[in-house]
Amino acid sequence: MTIAALLALAVVGCGVGFLSGLVGIGGGVLIVPFLYFFYGHAEWSGVVVPESLHATMAHATSLFIIVPTAVVGTLTYARARLVAWKAVWPIAFASLVAAALGAMVASRVPQELLRLGFGFFLVFTAANLVAPRPQSATGRMRLGIPVVAVTGGLVGLLSALLGVGGGLVAIPLLMYVVRINVEQVAATSLAIVVVAATSGSVTYVLAGLGAPGLPSGSFGYVHMAAALPMLPGAMLAARLGARANQRMDPRHLRWAFAALFVVLGVRLVMTNLGSLLTR
Repeated sequence: MTIAALLALAVVGCGVGFLSGLVGIGGGVLIVPFLYFFYGHAEWSGVVVPESLHATMAHATSLFIIVPTAVVGTLTYARARLVAWKAVWPIAFASLVAAALGAMVASRVPQELLRLGFGFFLVFTAANLVAPRPQSATGRMRLGIPVVAVTGGLVGLLSALLGVGGGLVAIPLLMYVVRINVEQVAATSLAIVVVAATSGSVTYVLAGLGAPGLPSGSFGYVHMAAALPMLPGAMLAARLGARANQRMDPRHLRWAFAALFVVLGVRLVMTNLGSLLTR
């Protein structure tokens, strides 16, 4: 791996942590597009990966990075008694099963389809960033089997398939379906993300053991050589982002990131949709 690539990984890690703390979204929306570029430009990164593995490794590595970052955030929220543990355990179990299934599916579907799905997810993320923030639905918390299965299943499946934490999916479901108090939504979502991302990461590791074409420094489909340089910055910058959130109006940054995600998302959709249609 080149020095330039190592420096870029460290910088992206800082950006991921800061963005996560500042606007409350998972780092996968930045990690995955960067890793697409990283694996697609071997002459710059010094890492040669078969094109058929680019998306799978990007999503697996992103999930691995999200786990410790989400753990740090969850512990912080837990100290403030903001995590609704009663909802976390059943939903997290459902997400664990769904994430394992999603990771197995992701390792077997066409790479263009994974990138196409992530492109749509980026556009969805952009819309979510600039949408009004309504209060959660009022009423008693609902934790029946159908509610738990749907909430945990969607969070886990999309988390593993797209290499993201799943918080953008979990938050509206926790607010309007499970009916968790708005003060506890972000904290509870993050705790569920820890389980879903861990399950997806482990499944990607097991599914990729012995797979041909993996670069050095890989543990299954998780590229540890790319993940480790990102982790310190991601974990440290998350606190800085949270502090900045308390001192400034993040609306302008939300719009800036939304514009970036729309550009990246539309580009991924157009490029990969064309590739799929010409197969």
